[in-house]
Amino acid sequence: MTVVEQAGFRALFVPGPFRRFFASRAISLVGDAVVPTALALTMTELGHSQGWLGGMLAAAILPKIVFLIFGGIAADRMAKQRLMAASSIVCGSAQLITAAVLVSGTSLWWALLCQGVYGVSVAVGHPATFGYLPHCVTPQHLGAANALIGGWTGAAALLGPAITAACLALGGAAWALTFDGASFLLAAALLWNLPRGTTDTDGADREGISALRDGWRAMRTVPWLLRMTVVDSSILLLVSAPFMVLGPSLVAQRLSADAWALLMLLFAAGELAGSLVSGRMKLPRPILCAALSLLAMGLPPLCLAVGAGLAPLSVAQLLAGASVGAYGVLVTTAVQRSVPQQHLSKVGALSSVGSFAFLPLGYVMAPLIAAVTGPAPLLWAAAAWTVVSVAALASDRRLRMPNGPEGALTR
Repeated sequence: MTVVEQAGFRALFVPGPFRRFFASRAISLVGDAVVPTALALTMTELGHSQGWLGGMLAAAILPKIVFLIFGGIAADRMAKQRLMAASSIVCGSAQLITAAVLVSGTSLWWALLCQGVYGVSVAVGHPATFGYLPHCVTPQHLGAANALIGGWTGAAALLGPAITAACLALGGAAWALTFDGASFLLAAALLWNLPRGTTDTDGADREGISALRDGWRAMRTVPWLLRMTVVDSSILLLVSAPFMVLGPSLVAQRLSADAWALLMLLFAAGELAGSLVSGRMKLPRPILCAALSLLAMGLPPLCLAVGAGLAPLSVAQLLAGASVGAYGVLVTTAVQRSVPQQHLSKVGALSSVGSFAFLPLGYVMAPLIAAVTGPAPLLWAAAAWTVVSVAALASDRRLRMPNGPEGALTR
């Protein structure tokens, strides 16, 4: 490990744009961290079906998938700082309105609509966030910067359950959404007067399909990313979705309602550790290491399938969180170093769309399939699919070659 990498975390917090960009992301992530657990526990407490929970989760994700590519095109053509600020303002407003809907006791369909607006706004802003980081830090600090953001994602998720408990004590998910909305508005304020984050390119005037083709061509120059995107999609559909939808009620029945919040807390702790550790390591085969780490994703559904107790589930969640944290840092850093800046947001958007395209379907289909087969067969299949997916990635000869994404992996 080089001296630059060892001092990377400290160097990032000297006066400069990264400090405020990181603060903006950190506040927004804390707000978002309270919502999933609060919704899951509230839906269970109020007696709403697993289908309603899946629908609420899908309502925020489906618009992201539909509009994410447009956000990537916009981010590579416009000032990323302005897109991020505008997205934060709309997201904050949508969450505040959702909170008002829940407080008033209006039909849950209106809450679904508000979450759809939120998802559209995230789709516009997220690619700009992905592409803005190289404007804040030098190339040698990209790994450390991604580790900090990934680590804080885990730390925010650690804070989320505690804040959720306080919000639920005050009155339920509406308070969690109010907190989330306020955090988005504060995040937008922190972006004020930061560098615009524009990239001068010969293709800046290209629009629509032409710009999308440019992004696709850039993505094809990173062949390992295409394969990983397909595998990500299948794991989210067949592994993550069944666990997230079936897990809360199964854990509540077998253990206690509070156990699910604990499991989410442990996942976040693992994500924090995995992000920070992977950001400080110099690995000769980072993408292969990232792929192998995904094996841990199959442990939580496996534990649920065999009826394991709280202790094995806790260890499984901790390891799964660490795998997600390490995977995110290693892959994101490799992409940012391999793709030209003028195409970075589009490539990030295309990869995200490919990865999350079928996740809403998984949220909707998991309870329907479980109603026919029972939850255990579906969870067994999720664990088995994790092994199959990792084996498919590891079979790629390029991932086993040394020198990382800047060398053999991009050929």
